[in-house]
Amino acid sequence: MASSSPPRRSDDSDDDDYDRLMSAVTPVSSPARTRKHNADHLDSDDVPPSSLNLALQRVNGNHLESIIAFANRKRLRPDQITAVETYAGDPLPVQLSKIYVLGLANENALAKFQAAKPTFEINSALKTNITRAVNATLCSSNISQYRGETGKNDVQVSFDLGWHRSYSMLAFRHYCSRFRWGNFVAGTEHDQAAMDIIQKSIADAFTQSRSIIKKEIVKSVENPHPKKSNKKHVPSLRPKAERTAIYQLTKTIVQKLSGGKAISIPITPALCARVAMMRKWHVRIVDGTVNADSDYWILVDDDLRDIRTKARHDTTDPKNIAKRVAKAFSSILDKDRNHHGSNPEEEIPDAATTTDDAAITYQADIDAALDARNQGQHLSPPAEYEEQQSGSGASAGAPEVETIAA
Repeated sequence: MASSSPPRRSDDSDDDDYDRLMSAVTPVSSPARTRKHNADHLDSDDVPPSSLNLALQRVNGNHLESIIAFANRKRLRPDQITAVETYAGDPLPVQLSKIYVLGLANENALAKFQAAKPTFEINSALKTNITRAVNATLCSSNISQYRGETGKNDVQVSFDLGWHRSYSMLAFRHYCSRFRWGNFVAGTEHDQAAMDIIQKSIADAFTQSRSIIKKEIVKSVENPHPKKSNKKHVPSLRPKAERTAIYQLTKTIVQKLSGGKAISIPITPALCARVAMMRKWHVRIVDGTVNADSDYWILVDDDLRDIRTKARHDTTDPKNIAKRVAKAFSSILDKDRNHHGSNPEEEIPDAATTTDDAAITYQADIDAALDARNQGQHLSPPAEYEEQQSGSGASAGAPEVETIAA
């Protein structure tokens, strides 16, 4: 019984030439075969026709006519149609070699295109968002390192969530790949030269923001007119009552990080406690408790690591770890209040009264991303992104983070 093919739709007229091309191919039927009782002795009729033999069949006039009609239908140029005719008449080894050659030629053309592309430059919108992500990372209660690769990798995200070194690039790439800030268009994360430029911009932003934090901490406790010894300024501490209270210091830092504009980072007890930890180490350098030549940020990072390491002692429960970390920072905050400023009972206002909802949501997303990273999890899409995708307007729940009572 003759085989039949399913009827084609009337709107498939674009492929009529293709149908004619395929119908022009003469089917090759195999002769009837008889099963031998002895499988070790097979005649040539027992072997099915080789697909290679089918491929080696020469193109006849009907084939070529259909091929040319198909090429015209696809609007190939005359010189391309001529090349198709030549290709159709070539032996199979020549055809395969031509395919390989064309692949290499395409690689060369792509390499030329890539070489001709202008050098990637970070525009103002991308730079603004890099700075914002960096500042939110530095002010997160879930940051695990203020300086070094951990800080930088947290700000970079996607894209490649398994970076070995750490996390500040991670958060940036996570958000940037979804919101495509500035000229970070699709595919930029795969352009190594562009990513190198972005990584340098992130590193520079971290350096500038850490400098702002350090300068404000220095001004909060040191005498404005230090004494001189061997023509060198020797820093000294102001009287306790003249030092800046922790909330005011944190507020000043946030305002400076925000460029002097409205506060764009929530000021929470957790953030104040981190600032208090930073100030503790500067005071120890000034009063000689630690070597004056010590690297300030290494001292801060080591202290932060020790707090988290002790919190993980004999437990793997995230809630227990969070409670221990919160208790440690609460103690640091209380000591700071007693040593700096005139009001040890100073209250820290609710962040919602000093920061708009958008800024609180943004910081919460960064905190959640870093918290997931700290627990060895992959980053989940930000709440805003999930709202855009679902259209429901419901925010995704952020992972639980540590809290500190004021």
